[in-house]
Amino acid sequence: MLIEHLALENFRRITKAELTLAPGANLFVGENAQGKTSILEAVNYIATGRSFRTQRDRECIAFSESKDAQPYAAAECRYLRHDDRHRIRVAISDAGKSVWLDGKTLPRLADLWGQLNVVVLLPSDLELVRGAPGQRRNLLDNLLAQVSRYDLAAMQSYGTALRQRNAILKSSRPDWSQCEVFEAEMAKHGARLARARERLTQRLAPLVSRNLTVLAGGRDQIELRHAHGWPKHAQITLDPEPKGSADSLAAQFKEWWKSTRESDRDRGTTQHGPHRADLAFQLDGQDARAYASQGQARTIVLALRLAEMEALEGVLGEPPILLLDDVLGELDQGRARHFLRLVAGKGLQALLTATDATIIESEIPLGARFRVHEGKIARPHSAS
Repeated sequence: MLIEHLALENFRRITKAELTLAPGANLFVGENAQGKTSILEAVNYIATGRSFRTQRDRECIAFSESKDAQPYAAAECRYLRHDDRHRIRVAISDAGKSVWLDGKTLPRLADLWGQLNVVVLLPSDLELVRGAPGQRRNLLDNLLAQVSRYDLAAMQSYGTALRQRNAILKSSRPDWSQCEVFEAEMAKHGARLARARERLTQRLAPLVSRNLTVLAGGRDQIELRHAHGWPKHAQITLDPEPKGSADSLAAQFKEWWKSTRESDRDRGTTQHGPHRADLAFQLDGQDARAYASQGQARTIVLALRLAEMEALEGVLGEPPILLLDDVLGELDQGRARHFLRLVAGKGLQALLTATDATIIESEIPLGARFRVHEGKIARPHSAS
C-alpha cells in the first residue's frame, strides 16, 4: 500500500498543500505546533473518516478571519492498493462531512474502512497500557474494522441494540418483552464480536511477545489476554470458532442478560457483555497496568503497534501505512534504534514527524524529507 499524492486544504494549520510522497520513509521535520501532526491526522481522517485528536470534526477546519468565508476543510490522497490506483477525498463543513472513493460518493462512512489501511503511533499511546479499557477495545475493533466489514457491522449492530436495551432499563416501567428483542440482537452480534476479538488477540499475542523480546533485549516477557467482559460466575464459555448450527454463545448471552435485568435496571445500564471487554497485558507475570515502568509501557506500545502492522499485512497481503508522530524522543536511544530497524525491515511506507530527526536519519533510509513551518510544507528533496 502506497500513498503517491496528498492534498490538504484548510485542514488544521495547513491552509493548502500538495505533496508527492515517496515509497519508504517520509520525514516531516519542524518545531512543535507548526502543523506536522496535522498531516498525519489528515491521512488518518482519509482512512477512517475521523480524527485521532478530537471527536468534533469542526475542530479540523482551519480558523478563518474572514466573516464571509464558509468554513470547510478537505483532504485527498491518491494511493496504490495491490497495484491498483485509487483516490479518496473527504470534506468537512458545518453541514457535516462527505467522502468520495474514486469519484463516487460513499453513502455510508462504514464503507470507507479498509480502503486505505493505516497504523498510528502517537505520544498519547502510553495510555493503551495504563488507561481505560475502552482504548484497548478500540484498538482491537479498529483492526477488525479494517479487515472485515462483517465484524464492523457486528460492532455497529451490537452498539445499537445495547443503547436500546439501556434505554429500556432507564424507563420507569420497563417493557421486558421489548427488552428481550434487543437482547436477542445483542446476543447475535455480540457473539460474533467476542469471537473475532478472541481470534485477533490470539493472532497478536505471539507477535507482540516476539517484538518486545527484540525491543527490550530479551529482558521482558509479555502475555496478552482477551478479557471478555463478563464475570467468571456468569459461566459463559467462549470458543473462538462457532460449532454446529446452534450458536451456544449467543444463547448463553441471552440467558445471562435475562437473569441480570433487575440488577441492570437498578444501575440503569447493561453491566456486562462484550462492550466491557479489555485487552490485558501481563508483564513478567504481573499486571502491566500497575507494574510496568514508563519505559516498559512505551516499549509494550511499540511492540503492539508493530504487531498490528504484521497482523494487517498477514490478512491483506501488503503492509499498511505507518503514521508515527514524534514518539521516539520519549524512548531511550537503544529501544528507539531497535524500533526503527524493525520498521525499516518491513518495507512499508511510513510518514514520520520529529523535532529532532537525528536518530531517524541515522537508522532509516529516507525517501523524502519535508520541512514544516507555520503550516507551510517545504518541497521535499531526496535524502541519503
